[in-house]
Amino acid sequence: MKKPKVIYFADPMGDLQDEVDDILLSVENKTGLEIEFALITDEPPFKKSFDILFFDWGGMSVGNDTLGMFCREIIKIAEDKPGKIFIMTSSFTKRAMEDALDFLGNDRERPSNIYLGIESAKNAIKSFYSEANK
Repeated sequence: MKKPKVIYFADPMGDLQDEVDDILLSVENKTGLEIEFALITDEPPFKKSFDILFFDWGGMSVGNDTLGMFCREIIKIAEDKPGKIFIMTSSFTKRAMEDALDFLGNDRERPSNIYLGIESAKNAIKSFYSEANK
């Protein structure tokens, strides 16, 4: 089976192993797929090669706009690269992305490859893995 390149980009706060385990279990429960991903916490992976990006930067955003900046960058990449999938993995990050998407206004279409949770992305994930193995 050909495996898509998957990255989990997270802030280094909290118990990352628990977060990783929760994401992997959630994806498996919702899609039936066992996935693997590279965990990145030190620098934005936006220039790296990837197919799916799981994203959670909630813990390090208090008092700064780093999370907002990353959300805006994800929106830009999602618009430029509609074949990539972007999935928010925490409620705090989901709300930040909702705000960033709302800021686009009505004159700009929201990228359809940004998902505000694993549940909403399950069909896209399954489809991506299915297409990768044709």
